[in-house]
Amino acid sequence: MKDLEKRMDVMMRLCVAENDEDREQLRREIRNYLCHNRAGSNDPEREVRRILLELGSPDHLAGHPYVIRAILLVMGDRLYINNITFGLYPQLAAEFDTTPARVERAIRHMIEVTWSRGDLDVLDKYFGNTISASRGKPTNGEFIARIANVVKQNLRQAA
Repeated sequence: MKDLEKRMDVMMRLCVAENDEDREQLRREIRNYLCHNRAGSNDPEREVRRILLELGSPDHLAGHPYVIRAILLVMGDRLYINNITFGLYPQLAAEFDTTPARVERAIRHMIEVTWSRGDLDVLDKYFGNTISASRGKPTNGEFIARIANVVKQNLRQAA
């Protein structure tokens, strides 16, 4: 059943619900669909920002805009993820008028802060067992690739 059909089904069931408990449950489903629709729009940048916010990534750090742009670049061309040092970082540095080393360091710092301040349940939700337990946090490439994959999946489901 497509998303629109599911929404229509919930609306129809709400119209014929016989008791208050069923009506309240259906209203919750409708609110869930409405919230999901706003969050899962077809705007990849908005979805990236939503996920970073959910992870607890501080948006005042210099690495925040770099990570957003890096994820969008990787979503557009997967070759960037296999060539981070000589492809992705120089591209970001050129766009933001800085050096590749500063880009790499700022992204690494943002990931460290996110890992130390973020909600462990949310971090586990997105990264699960894809991260080495001995290191404790993902590398820049692992972080960018994982979020890019999640955003792609969310956009496919929203469509």
